[in-house]
Amino acid sequence: MSTNMLRYWLWKSSTSVPTLSGDIMNKGAHIRYVAYGSGEPVLLLHGGLSNKLSWFSQIPWLVKAGRKVVLIDTRGHGESTAGHTALSYQIFAEDTLLVLDRLGIPRTDIVGWSDGGIIALLLGLESPQRVGKIVAISANFHPSGVTQAADGTPSNPLRQQMQQIGDWLRSWWSGAGANHPALAAEIQALWQVAPQLKHADLQAITAPTLVIAGENDIIDLPHSGELAQMLAHAKIEIVLGAGHAAPVTHASEINHLIAAFLGINP
Repeated sequence: MSTNMLRYWLWKSSTSVPTLSGDIMNKGAHIRYVAYGSGEPVLLLHGGLSNKLSWFSQIPWLVKAGRKVVLIDTRGHGESTAGHTALSYQIFAEDTLLVLDRLGIPRTDIVGWSDGGIIALLLGLESPQRVGKIVAISANFHPSGVTQAADGTPSNPLRQQMQQIGDWLRSWWSGAGANHPALAAEIQALWQVAPQLKHADLQAITAPTLVIAGENDIIDLPHSGELAQMLAHAKIEIVLGAGHAAPVTHASEINHLIAAFLGINP
């Protein structure tokens, strides 16, 4: 993981590929985006309480492979502000389409991790003409798919101490800084009630989809299997030994799966 982070920073500080960054305004929020390289676009959507830099193990090789890599900070995360509307997957999807419009991208492959995978599925349902292929990593289609281990409730003093350390790390990881507690409260409340995709919704998503789950994911494996089964054109891959953070902890396996599914020579 540390090696991949170092490689990313070395790449970022030395790359000469075309880079375009900016923000769009929607419902009171500034949504930050950056696009690297040229060629066929691939949109990377991060998870809840994370930010666009969480893709540090994927960005350099995707750009080197000739793809235009588009990254977005979900509203309230990273360099994006929260705006004046309640957070929802629908507003996240709306923000995403506006970014694609700004960049002049009519259609793109999407790699989404956790909440990013949910956004990708929602775009596949509601804006199919904008979506090529979808890679949905550790994504659920209903709150029931998240295991009880995901609630973060400390059960003993050691876990309480570790959670205190984790709180600081999570505030850094989300990019929200001092706003992290408020963001975390709103996102965790969202996780309790959304998404609410029905089987009919999943069957209506026609984009070829690769569902990826970690062997020890907080997304229940039967739920991931059900997701892949209900989608019109999908297959599933389980990454052995991985949890919910496979793009970071098992980057080599994830990158191989992405490359094979999207037809990329890494």
